[in-house]
Amino acid sequence: MRVTLWAAVLRWNSIAVTALFSSVLLFLFFTDRAASPGVLATTGVVVYSLLLASYHRCLVHAGYRICALETDLAVAHTDPVTGLAVRRIAEQHLIDAAGREVTVAVIDVDGMHDINTAHTHDGGDRYLASLAERLVAAGEPGDLVARLGGDEFVVVTSRDPGSLAGSLVAVLAAPVTIGSTTRSLGVSIGICRTLGGDPRVALGRADRAMYTAKRTGSGVAHYDPARDGAPPPSGVRPAVRHRDRRPARPAEMLVEHVRDGDFVDEAGPPVRGGTGRCAGGTSRGEGGDG
Repeated sequence: MRVTLWAAVLRWNSIAVTALFSSVLLFLFFTDRAASPGVLATTGVVVYSLLLASYHRCLVHAGYRICALETDLAVAHTDPVTGLAVRRIAEQHLIDAAGREVTVAVIDVDGMHDINTAHTHDGGDRYLASLAERLVAAGEPGDLVARLGGDEFVVVTSRDPGSLAGSLVAVLAAPVTIGSTTRSLGVSIGICRTLGGDPRVALGRADRAMYTAKRTGSGVAHYDPARDGAPPPSGVRPAVRHRDRRPARPAEMLVEHVRDGDFVDEAGPPVRGGTGRCAGGTSRGEGGDG
């Protein structure tokens, strides 16, 4: 805002100075004052030089500021763990595809909590980064691969669903290595063919198919409205959310928390008795149904 204001001030100052000097020079010329126009012209050149220097400085500063903003924008649009685009970019990509059919695949990691437990969060991040590399390898020019958040990813393409499913299964077949441990890439994939324009509908259908694949253990499921249902209208909260379908905690876990002085709140992490501090929380990259 400040750069824009300075640019406007300098521009109007230049116009005002030009008009003033032109008027004075014409007045002196027609009144036969021979020496005065030369002195005034020299003064005008000096003033113009100062104005141009200030204007150049303002433009240079504006250029640096624009470069900094572009860098910040690129960082905001890129996931730091995987290097993929973020959810906002995927949604905008689907909006831009209005009127065209696209194939959307939602990929969710199975057992992300166990991976984080076995390999720490750094190992979990490496697992997600390896998965992202495989998804990019399955794409073709014009496809979009993004991380929706946590352990959930999306691929948007113009290819038919069968072709995309085959590519994903092929690139995810080989295991990944985390440190000295080799693990298979366990994921559930939901695929739908839909018109672009509404990211909520496109992602919602693929998400429902993904949960069908997760529930049945099939690995890949194509969206079937009769089986999977339709995503709820925008602004309507579903009566039962997927994350609310978690199995209840075993009774022995609750007894152990109480014995250790932890007060268990089903709406959040355990709270250490006497301190009011959280004793634990949901790990990054852990899906609610993974």
